[in-house]
Amino acid sequence: MMVAKEELVAVLGQFNPWWHGEGMASLPTWRRAAFREVYRWVNAPPVARALLISGARQVGKTTLMLQAIQVLLDGGVPAANILYATFDHPVLKLAGVDTLLEAWREREPRAEVPEFVFLDEAQFIRDWGTWIKHQVDFRRDRRIVFTGSAVPLMEAG
Repeated sequence: MMVAKEELVAVLGQFNPWWHGEGMASLPTWRRAAFREVYRWVNAPPVARALLISGARQVGKTTLMLQAIQVLLDGGVPAANILYATFDHPVLKLAGVDTLLEAWREREPRAEVPEFVFLDEAQFIRDWGTWIKHQVDFRRDRRIVFTGSAVPLMEAG
């Protein structure tokens, strides 16, 4: 079953309010100790790698990503170069990550490099490990942060 491009873009727009010049709803102002490390890898990664934030459900993985996005926006990164998507949403899960990225670039043409891609609940992306590896190997202009609950990620490889 195919997802209509208009529906996909509408869902992405809901998860990326900065594309419309809007702020994020109620992020905590305090930050966990892990935030510094996450932001360091997002802003100036020491090596070309993707960053996995793994852990139990409801421990703050998504909040860490959204706080990093907010700091990037506050620091002047063009809103068009930041994508957040959660693959526990049925439309995004059905569309798949490559279709999602195509819809993003059609909706939000790249302003400059690098691109920042934040993928939540990566265990729902088909062949997520291979996809991430190819992105790291061939898309040096793209910084990827992804989350997943620890057990499903380990079971999936």
